[in-house]
Amino acid sequence: MNRIWGACPDLSGRIIIPGEPGYNESRLVWNYFASKNKFPHVIVYCQNTNDVQNAVRWARFNKVPIRIRSGGHNHEAFSTGTGVIVIDVSEMKQLSVEKEKGIAIVQAGVTGSELYRRLYDEGLTQVGGTCSDVGISGLVLSGGMGPLLRRHGLTCDSLVTLEMVDANGSIIYATKYNEHSDLFWATCGGGGGNFGIVTAVTLRVYPATPVTWFNIGWDWDQPVEQIIDTWQRFFSTADRRWFSHLDLWSKAFPMEQFKKYPLKVMGVFWGTPEEARQELGPLVNIGCPGDQTIELVDWNRAIKLFEISNEIFVTEKPKYKSSGAYAMKLLTPEAISTIRQTLQNTSSPLLNVLIYSLGGAYQDKTPTDTAFYYRNAKLFIQYYNQWVEESSAPERIQELEVLRQRMLAYTTGDYVGNPDTNIQDYLIAYYGGNVNRLIDVKRKYDPENVFNFQQSIPT
Repeated sequence: MNRIWGACPDLSGRIIIPGEPGYNESRLVWNYFASKNKFPHVIVYCQNTNDVQNAVRWARFNKVPIRIRSGGHNHEAFSTGTGVIVIDVSEMKQLSVEKEKGIAIVQAGVTGSELYRRLYDEGLTQVGGTCSDVGISGLVLSGGMGPLLRRHGLTCDSLVTLEMVDANGSIIYATKYNEHSDLFWATCGGGGGNFGIVTAVTLRVYPATPVTWFNIGWDWDQPVEQIIDTWQRFFSTADRRWFSHLDLWSKAFPMEQFKKYPLKVMGVFWGTPEEARQELGPLVNIGCPGDQTIELVDWNRAIKLFEISNEIFVTEKPKYKSSGAYAMKLLTPEAISTIRQTLQNTSSPLLNVLIYSLGGAYQDKTPTDTAFYYRNAKLFIQYYNQWVEESSAPERIQELEVLRQRMLAYTTGDYVGNPDTNIQDYLIAYYGGNVNRLIDVKRKYDPENVFNFQQSIPT
């Protein structure tokens, strides 16, 4: 039944319109601050691919702008809006594992955590991220960074097939080798919401084996710049058995509240704790670490520990701003000092810099092999700030922007999965030298620019 004005086709699935129970919760995404003033015309929770097709056709017939949502983790809330139809695939959760073929067929609503758990039951794992409720489709489309990055590459590097509903409401199956290989290329890091609505992906999966988990923490009275530099140099030359990120919080960080140190090195190593402890010696011996855990854990536990490390939110509805950049070379002493001074001098207790060490399988592909351009980067840096009081928002956002601007002397670009509306030349920032090719694919598959939003790829 069509409960919205307009002739046909009818919408199908679980439909929520303004004034109905659940609308106010359904209109919001993970970042409450970015979505609090957005009021969709209608929200469709699709139950299957046919619901997605109907929603696209209905939107085009009624000239209603489309927004696409899965996990709802787009930091700038590009997956919702005012006066739009939100086509939400989060309730499409069919998942099958073909262990003998080493693949999993995953509908777009499955989250990273759900896929990790299901695969672990089969003794397998995915090349996934470390945030539990990010939708798997959004992760693939962004590229996808996580603990298997140096061992098996990005999430999109394990993509075999994708199912997509295009701007006409038709279903496309794209692989690296069929007639839609150009679309397949574009969706491997070309960002979500640009070319169509992904409804399912087939991914290569891998054995889940025990790993050595390491977590080393320091307080701010320790030699911060030495810690950062030693960490980046060790992991820049480490072999593919290692993955690590460096988690840096402001000096005002409430340690007691969150029961964690403001300076932390964490990661996994496919080897013994004894070997890890020996190789990490130069890092562990800096200053006096207040926390030092190096232990063998099963893979499921390792993923849970990564997820726990991301669970630092001071409100039930997070209010935050994030941005990011790639370092094509190791950070200079001046860059490290900029990070240290900013975190040391800010009044914000939750200003955060998270640095991923890249390399290994991440760099096996060239910048043009997939739409994900920054294959030669040494580090990815995420800047993050959150707040409690609405009145603090302008100051906290400005603090983060000042840090981003200061770091531009040492960095370039940004990860499309970590968008920032303050970045003006966003196409170059997200896609580098692949921009023109991505625009060509956009013109082929969405010539009327049906799928568009504030930082979408244009026709």
